[in-house]
Amino acid sequence: MRTRGSAALAAAAVLAVLAVSGCTVVGGVGAGASGASGDAPAGSASPGASPGPSSGACPESGVRVSLGDTEAAMGQRALSVFLDNCGSRPFEVGGYPDVAVLDERGEDLEVSVRLGSRAVDGGATRSVFVLRPGQRARSGVLWRNTVTRSDVVATNGASLRVAPGPGAAPQTVAPHDGPLDLGNTGTVEVMPWAPAEAR
Repeated sequence: MRTRGSAALAAAAVLAVLAVSGCTVVGGVGAGASGASGDAPAGSASPGASPGPSSGACPESGVRVSLGDTEAAMGQRALSVFLDNCGSRPFEVGGYPDVAVLDERGEDLEVSVRLGSRAVDGGATRSVFVLRPGQRARSGVLWRNTVTRSDVVATNGASLRVAPGPGAAPQTVAPHDGPLDLGNTGTVEVMPWAPAEAR
């Protein structure tokens, strides 16, 4: 049985790996939580903090989704999700990305997506801000690699389908460092968008 002490240690570990990966935790779950609108800060990220924007044509929406590294600690997983404004117009960002976990054929897996994380969101409200050309936002997908039942097949997600916000078509992105090893928990937690330093 998992003790309160071990759960607290796991939560602290997830906070640590999110900090290392450049994904600051900003919480808030439920419809009514919103902060003041503002512009995303400009600047340069520290070396190695996050990958640069993906190459290739900019999507019609003017924003591109990409993934960072998958960080692991004590059975917890944290995958950074980045949103870069590669277009020529401002893009309003707020709330949570719409995320689905896909199998190797690109079909939806039966995975529950929770908004926010009880373990690590810290109770802060999510914000609404403007992502200007060249600026970046970040989110994160958290899950636990736990197998608790021998009669339930462990699930591996091959990719994510991420819709950045209203008016932006979903984009499919795959982790570069392996699948989402969900065990048989069948659940991921998604963190809200937050401003990030552009690279």
